[in-house]
Amino acid sequence: MTGAEFEELVAALCRRDGCIDVRRAGGSHDNGADVVGRLPDGRTMVIQCKRYAPSSTIASRELRDLLGAKVHFQADVAVFVTTTRFSRPSERFAVEHGILAVHRDHLGLWNNGVSLLSLSGVNGRGQGDSRHRARWKQAYGK
Repeated sequence: MTGAEFEELVAALCRRDGCIDVRRAGGSHDNGADVVGRLPDGRTMVIQCKRYAPSSTIASRELRDLLGAKVHFQADVAVFVTTTRFSRPSERFAVEHGILAVHRDHLGLWNNGVSLLSLSGVNGRGQGDSRHRARWKQAYGK
């Protein structure tokens, strides 16, 4: 799947969950937003999508960029969706600044029918127990 296809997948999941005015904004001059739209309750959202290898992690600076995009687009909600995991500092940053951090496992849940807004209840609660992290390290080397 290309980066653009991943962004389209995220946009489609938003539409499935009742979001409106959803469009892909990604590209070289996207001002930090790959998908923009409105949640079912009318709040505006900006989404950054990163399709990285499982052995990568999302650094805090990438969440700071999304926070800037939230300001630029005057969005009510910022969401970061990735195919990998967040570093512990970046996960703390997301919680501290009200960014919904959708990591690989949550993306799987979202893709399988869980709504985007229901993921906000588990935002910042870690990325698996010690056995899960051990299997991750064994599989991906980090």
